[in-house]
Amino acid sequence: MTPKQEFLVEGIVSDMAKWLMEERSLSLQSALSRIYNSKTFELLQNPSTGLCTESSAYNYDLLDSELKNGKLIQTEI
Repeated sequence: MTPKQEFLVEGIVSDMAKWLMEERSLSLQSALSRIYNSKTFELLQNPSTGLCTESSAYNYDLLDSELKNGKLIQTEI
């Protein structure tokens, strides 16, 4: 992963943590734990998926779906 991609991932994770804290009343530690232990985060760190170039909101929708369903479900074709 390039430094630019790492920077993008850090920004996305920051936004997702903020939204998890707001929407689910989680602590920062709990929000980050859910993110870092998710399949979404694993894919976000893989440059070949292109997720680091998607918006924070797009990635949050993936994470939210994963947390609600217990697994990552991609609804797009």
